[in-house]
Amino acid sequence: MTRLALVLFVAACGGSKPVATSPLPPDKPPAVVEDKKPVVPTPPPAPVGPLEATIPATSTTVKLVSAGKGKKEALKLTAKPGTKQDVEIALDFTLKQSAGAQSAEEVVPTMVLGGSAETKTAEGGNFAHAFVVSKTDARETAGAKVPMDKFRAAVASLQGLEIAGSVGANGSTGAVTMKIEKQSEATAQAFELVRLTLPAWPAFPVEAVGAGAKWKATTTTRIANRLEVDQVTDYELVSHKNGTWTIKGKTKITGKDQEMGTGAEKAKVSKIAGAGTTEITLADGALYPSHKSSVQTTFTASDPTGAQTVDFAITVGSAITAK
Repeated sequence: MTRLALVLFVAACGGSKPVATSPLPPDKPPAVVEDKKPVVPTPPPAPVGPLEATIPATSTTVKLVSAGKGKKEALKLTAKPGTKQDVEIALDFTLKQSAGAQSAEEVVPTMVLGGSAETKTAEGGNFAHAFVVSKTDARETAGAKVPMDKFRAAVASLQGLEIAGSVGANGSTGAVTMKIEKQSEATAQAFELVRLTLPAWPAFPVEAVGAGAKWKATTTTRIANRLEVDQVTDYELVSHKNGTWTIKGKTKITGKDQEMGTGAEKAKVSKIAGAGTTEITLADGALYPSHKSSVQTTFTASDPTGAQTVDFAITVGSAITAK
């Protein structure tokens, strides 16, 4: 990996080192003195206290393109306070990079978080909600090189994680908070991977719609809390039967040229593009929709002199199953 690739990999993952793709404890060999006798190093102090993060709110503009056919109804969240749902969230992350004839790929096994989601309050069309992780797992992913037993142990450290926030009846979201009270050595890295891959809520039009309705949702957001992009999703209401809304969407990503990092680690990012798909199933009276999505963002990065250039492709996938 070139120096530039390492810098941008760190920036893309939002941390001080590329740990997000491998939430595992570091393997450190014992120190060796001149007489070749190993010296057992003093273990670092265990992390203490809660771990918290906030995913900033984003502003989404929704424009109805076509109201569809047949009977028309408002497509909106209608959960009541105290409503609970069993929810499973599966998250995937892949990073590809290439520089000239060299290329590399980092693939993360699928992280699985299960638990209970609850609508806390419902006032003025806004819902406060929280999801608490009570069980975890991991699934093998083609190309992943992380040992599954270690990865599962790292993901298991997220039990007790609470993800909370607020959402409007039409999917407009406020800031999302993540908090876990207890940590192990790998918790921070697994926690960061969740922050990087957690999907946004789908957005709905305020107008009543029928089958075949189409609308466009436009959001300016940041990938890994750093790379600013414009995300446009074209949605279509496939059907509304027996109290269940089925929606599909296609996403396009664009972005202006920008700079990341500072000083010797400064890089120019250009050729930002991307595409993805989403499928949504929302039951009347529920807050959390079942939601499957995959989005790939590509960009080119170069150092200030233009001597080094690296092409990146970040793919984030999620599958939320809500009952």
